[in-house]
Amino acid sequence: MIKYLSMKTLTENLIEEDGLKIEFIGWTNSENPNYSEFYDVIRENLEEDNEKPVSHYVPKTGKEDYVEVLRRGNQLAELLLINRLFIKGIKFDGPYHQDGEYGCPLVKVNDFGIFKWTCSFRSWGGMMEYAGNGLSYCDWAWESPETPVTPDKVEEKNFLIK
Repeated sequence: MIKYLSMKTLTENLIEEDGLKIEFIGWTNSENPNYSEFYDVIRENLEEDNEKPVSHYVPKTGKEDYVEVLRRGNQLAELLLINRLFIKGIKFDGPYHQDGEYGCPLVKVNDFGIFKWTCSFRSWGGMMEYAGNGLSYCDWAWESPETPVTPDKVEEKNFLIK
């Protein structure tokens, strides 16, 4: 089991914790086939455990550390992205997150690869709330209550990935 002791760094492009480095890579469409989604990769490395009264999923044998790193990486990526949304003033709704040209963030986890960070409309609304936009996830989950600021309006071109 890997132990994460403390956060060392948080910038608009990077979050580090002992043994874990998450880098912001750019923005793409959630359908971009060149990258896997965090949750899909985690699920691919889980198996059902029927030994307990209620069935649940555990990491496949030999994949325990990998799954733990990706799960923690996913949590840290959320913090990194909230920070970036706040700093850059990016704000858009859940439908753009899932279907917009640059609605899906890409993050690199250590040397495991680059992953799409996707979530539901409600969760994306929560991201907007935590980044200082609106008073509730409802404000941004399904529609934009004000003029959206999409990544292509504020990011450098090298962060916009087709």
